[in-house]
Amino acid sequence: MTNLSRIADEFESMFATHCRDIDHGRVTGEKALQSFLISDAYSHQRRMRSLNQATQTTNAPVELWFITDEIALPSERGKIVCDVLALRRDNGRCTPVLLELEDARDLTQLVQQVSTYSDLINTHAAAFAELYGALLGEPIQFDAPAEQWIVWPAAGLERDPREEQLSALGIRTVGYTEDPSKRYQFRVGPAPTAA
Repeated sequence: MTNLSRIADEFESMFATHCRDIDHGRVTGEKALQSFLISDAYSHQRRMRSLNQATQTTNAPVELWFITDEIALPSERGKIVCDVLALRRDNGRCTPVLLELEDARDLTQLVQQVSTYSDLINTHAAAFAELYGALLGEPIQFDAPAEQWIVWPAAGLERDPREEQLSALGIRTVGYTEDPSKRYQFRVGPAPTAA
């Protein structure tokens, strides 16, 4: 866009054409869950209250802060997209957390997605710390490698039967249920035994 006066004159119609009256893709359970988590965070000064409360009964309660979502990065297969980036804060420490949300994807693909993206965070930790800091408005320095969390409805609020298998891979599982009014309840598994 180079003609600024045209943009100013035709802003409403251009906005409708390119931003409002477009196909936003299919509505999925994953997108609804993502919207809920982001809304919950913005309602609580970026704190991901629903997930934070669900961790209180685990071996590793957390304080997660929402950073951003849908960051696409180039990869060997084209691009890779994260669902949600969060920051775990505890005792003055800052740890990046990658939350991969799913409502139906194959577990093998989900593990590969979360592992590949967390490797990118760890490889480019300084750049991600700058991004986190810019969005939070304060300097951020990571004290640990990225945590990998998979949020999916496989076991609902019961213990996920693959919890130990995923924990051994360094992945924390989060089950959830959804009621008809799009309210969610979460069950967070224990902190992984391997990182």
